[in-house]
This record gives sequence, C-alpha cells and structure tokens, in this order.
Amino acid sequence: MKTLAALVFDDESPITVGGLTLTERAVLLAHQAGLGPVLVWGVRAVDAASHAQLRSRGVAVVQRPQDSAPLEGVGDDQGVMVVGPNVLFGPEILADLASRTVREGDGATTATDETGAPLLLYVPPGAIADVRTCRSVEKMAASLATRGALHELPRANGFCRRLDRADSARSAERDYIRHLNGKDESYFTKKIRRFSVPLSGCLVRFGTRPTHVTLGGLVLAVLSAWCLAQGRYGAGVLGAALYYASMIFDCSDGEVARVTLRDSPFGAWLETIVDYLTYFLVLAALTIASQNRPGAEAYRVAAAIALVGSVVVVMVAGYLRHRVAAADPGQFDDASARALASAARLHRFARWSRQWIKRSSIAHLLVALALVNQLLVLLYLWAFGATVAAFVILAVEPFVVRRVAVAPAGGRHVDGR
Repeated sequence: MKTLAALVFDDESPITVGGLTLTERAVLLAHQAGLGPVLVWGVRAVDAASHAQLRSRGVAVVQRPQDSAPLEGVGDDQGVMVVGPNVLFGPEILADLASRTVREGDGATTATDETGAPLLLYVPPGAIADVRTCRSVEKMAASLATRGALHELPRANGFCRRLDRADSARSAERDYIRHLNGKDESYFTKKIRRFSVPLSGCLVRFGTRPTHVTLGGLVLAVLSAWCLAQGRYGAGVLGAALYYASMIFDCSDGEVARVTLRDSPFGAWLETIVDYLTYFLVLAALTIASQNRPGAEAYRVAAAIALVGSVVVVMVAGYLRHRVAAADPGQFDDASARALASAARLHRFARWSRQWIKRSSIAHLLVALALVNQLLVLLYLWAFGATVAAFVILAVEPFVVRRVAVAPAGGRHVDGR
C-alpha cells in the first residue's frame, strides 16, 4: 500500500464529543486507521493538555509550524488524508477514503456536508503539488476541483458532520452513538438503546471507562438473580427490572467504548463473558425459584434441557468468535449477520432467530412475565429456544467458519478499558 499521511486542521475549538476534542478525535481515528505520520496545523500550537491526552493513548503528532503551509515538506509521492476543523466523522468514512489508495483510477475524493462544503479530503500521490500552499481544506478542494480531479463521496457512506457551536455537541454526540451502533440490530435491542444512548452520554462526561460499565452491569445482573430466586411476586418484578437495567448497561459499555475510542479485543471478550454469565445466573435463579412449587419436577426437567442447550450455544458461539474474529471480536456479530443474510434459507433463519435468544429479548420477556406473575414460564420457553438454537448453530457452524472472516484492525492502537 502507498504511504498515506494525515493532516488535521485545528482551530482550538473547545467542542468535545465522547470526552475528546474534535482535533484529538480526528488524530486518534487517523492513527487507528494506520495513517502516519499524523500532522496537525493551526493558528497556534496544540495545547499541552491535548498533547498529554494523545501521548496517554500512545499517539505522537507532528506539529506543523504556523508560519508554514500545512503540507510544506510532504513529498509528491505521498498521499494525504486531510481533516477539516471541528469535523465529527465515523471510522467508516476514513476507511472508505483510505481504501482509494489501493484502487486503480481513484483520484482526489472529498466527503462533504449538506451544502457541499468539504469536510474530509483524500489527496492522492502526485496531487500534493496542487495543494501544497493551501491553508484550508476548502482551498485544497477548490484547487483540485479547478483541475477536474475531484470526486465526491456519497453522504450515505457514513457519518460526517461539522460542529460550529458548542451547544450542538450534545445532540451530535447522541446521533453519533446511534450511528456507531449500526442499523441491523434486533427490535428489542433498539428499544434498549432508547435508554442506553442518553446514559452513555452522561457516563463519558464523567470519564467512566467501558470496563466500569461492564462490571456495573454484572453487579446489577447478580442482584437481579438474587431477587428472582426468592420466588415472590415483588422480588420477581424487582429482579426483572434490575435485569433490564443490566441490559441497558450491557448496551452502554460498547457505546462508551466506541465513542471514546477505547474499544479493544480485551473489552469485547470481557463483555462476551459477562453476557454468557448473566444467562446462567438467570437460569439458576429461576430454577431455585421453581422449587417447592406445583409442577417443580417439570420445571427441573425444563431447566436441565435449557442448561444443556445453552451450554452448547455458548461453547459453539465462543469457538466461532475466537476462530473467525479473535483479533477483533467485537465485529463478529455484524460480520456473521451479513454472511448469514445472503446465504441459504437455513442461514437466513439462523440470522432471524438469533434475535430471540439475545439478552435484550430475555430482558423484555422477564419484565412482561414478572408483571403477570408467570416468571417460571420462561423455563419452558428457554428449554424450547435453547434446543432449537443448539441445533441451528451446529448446522451453520461450518458455513460461518468458511464464509465469515474478520480481519485484524491493521495499524490500530486499542486502549485498555
């Protein structure tokens, strides 16, 4: 791949999203995308606090002298990714623009806002001389456009927005978190997001780490299991509410990780293990609650079937996640869903049915059944669902191994959570 540097324009704006200034965010995203060196140019030098923030993430920036042109000294054979000031963008935009370095015939390309103003700009090798003296992304784009060498990236390709006012940061942050969550989530997960997105916005302002959120969700799940095991109506309703709250934290930890750029393989594995553990906590709690109830033997049989099916699903799912996505386990669900959606009927059924065994579905079921004092019915539903899920995941396992591959995030630095 050709050498690709990054240039970030900085106007010292105090606007922050996810606990990072927009300049810090742009530098970190460029670094995670494998771009380098990362140059910063502004009317004044980057302040010491930003330098310290970036160094703590293992990133060093090259400060361009304010009395020189931003691209002065950059070789003509080097491509450059240019980020305008105060631009909030998703990593997919940067990846799309960066991928043009390996596609034949792709020239300079810009990502624009609704008015057509350039926000990000890819300057290919050989075009540096045309923009070397320009001191803004707008002038660079205009210079390339006059030579008929500028393409525009479709705005539907990702999130890209300029924030001109600090009071717009809060709503932009919520929109950004929703965008990072993706579009293919289950119905029940989308319902949980109504609570988790505002919570994540609050947590990042307090500097909460993703691991803290994950562990907080685990504590709520343990408390939920204790309440459910009591076998009483009031305790059951409280336990269901606590489990729903733990599910909100489960969604929030990933949101906090993504918006603060602290997502990592360790964090994804920790979240996965906690998820699996909460399934068995609830199953154990309902089994305990069923003792000394009419039909206790039938409940025990259902619980045993549910346990066997759940163990099979967890073991195979864990194996597949490690086999095809060990380097970036957080991408496994989306990658497998895309592959299953375009295959045979069984695979499409597997993609559709997986939403019914997710924690978000169980959280809603728990609340509904607790309110009508029928929590133990979940043991029968669980036995049926786990049995079907076990057969389905065993059937699609060879397909997932063959067709799903999650590439390592090349060049990306991942922070401890």
